[in-house]
Amino acid sequence: MLVVLLGLGAYVYFIELPTAKQEAEKPTILTFEKEKVDTLTLIYPEREIRLQQTAAGEWDITAPIQAKADDTAVNNMLTTVVDEEVTRSLTPEEPVNLALYGLAQPPVVLRIALQDGTTLPEVSIGKDTPVGFSAYVQKEGDPQLHLTRQAFRLGLTKEVKELRDKTVLPFEKGKVTRIAINTAETSIVLGKTDDGWAFENRASHAVDTTAVQTYLSTLEGVRAEDFVEQPLLDLSAFGLDPAQLTVSLHLGEDAKRTLSVGDEKSVDAGTTQRYLKRDDGETLYLVRAALLKDLSKSVTDFRDKSVISIPEGKITQVVVTREGGEGFTLSRGEGNTWEIDRKLEGTLKTATLSQFVADLRELRGFEIAADNPEDLSLYGLDQPALTLVATDEAGEKLATVFLGQTTQEEAEKHFAMQGGRATVFALRDYVFSRFDKNPEDFWEKPEPEEGSVETTPASEYGEEADVQEEVLE
Repeated sequence: MLVVLLGLGAYVYFIELPTAKQEAEKPTILTFEKEKVDTLTLIYPEREIRLQQTAAGEWDITAPIQAKADDTAVNNMLTTVVDEEVTRSLTPEEPVNLALYGLAQPPVVLRIALQDGTTLPEVSIGKDTPVGFSAYVQKEGDPQLHLTRQAFRLGLTKEVKELRDKTVLPFEKGKVTRIAINTAETSIVLGKTDDGWAFENRASHAVDTTAVQTYLSTLEGVRAEDFVEQPLLDLSAFGLDPAQLTVSLHLGEDAKRTLSVGDEKSVDAGTTQRYLKRDDGETLYLVRAALLKDLSKSVTDFRDKSVISIPEGKITQVVVTREGGEGFTLSRGEGNTWEIDRKLEGTLKTATLSQFVADLRELRGFEIAADNPEDLSLYGLDQPALTLVATDEAGEKLATVFLGQTTQEEAEKHFAMQGGRATVFALRDYVFSRFDKNPEDFWEKPEPEEGSVETTPASEYGEEADVQEEVLE
């Protein structure tokens, strides 16, 4: 064992440690600090891309176009350059035929200038090696050839659109004070208020603030998949004059940004994209085709779908009436615990009672089913399945809610309506089921005692059970 241990130690000391040290000391292609880079230029046989750092980690494209760059993409590429190691160095016999290595006319040449005026040696990246997933590299002024990872070449082979900022409509959600959505059929105008948002052209309807924030998040997240610079055709050829939809955002102090949505464009593999244009530039953006559907909203989409909304702690009693069934009353007792007026065997589920009241207090539909309906039977509300009346500590009625169910197109549908209001809301099935309760649903049955056998009354099983009882006897 001692001999084996000494042999293992010798192997680690004379082989593993020198190898690890050599790996750690591998030279990098270039040595510099990313924050001190002024310009980064990628030179290809047929084109050139030049990037300039305007602030720490922030970049602009200055050639072949003037545009904001994708900071993350450029910084990741720069990190690749800083970290790229030479995996092997070659000293070929003179004279070197650079064409054999793809370095006579290299696919990529990297040029970096620093902010102090220093220009780093150009790095030419040639062909890939026949085996090993490596690429030939040569630095300016260095006769040696080096090998780097093939991924190094791939990471520096870029199209302008890959390095360009793909944000279509930059804005800060918190600064938006007005939203105008216009199509050929409708116009929706939303204005920010102290309490949230309101319709400017439909004052009778309340606005769902969450729906507005979701819409703004959709706009904020729009990303370009491609670009059309200075289009030669008239805007009508792209479905942008007139546009299929326009969205205007007012950002305060007369600042305004408008996005126009146009026609689809067929792309390879049967996919499609859609043209977009901002009012402050000539560039056309190509985005996913489904964006038009995401931005095409109706008034109903923005309407508040709260059936009722009662402040927490306001309700002290809920009376539940079931059509053709047993009703019950929930009351808030001492310590804000809820009780039911039906005493059954077992343990009262106080958490279930509290959740029932909480669900009622903030009951919401998922869509507007009807305003001022002439026939409530279409929604099962002429004879509601459930009626819930909430009152406060003084016995004053806070709200009455009617829940209905009906069958439409061979499917059961559920609806809700507040007493004294004219709007019917469609409910999800699971929401209706939260209120479709009987008194026993609020009681936990006791566990059977050890050694006892639970029996089921024969009346629940019919005549066959009677026969079985007689046989047992």
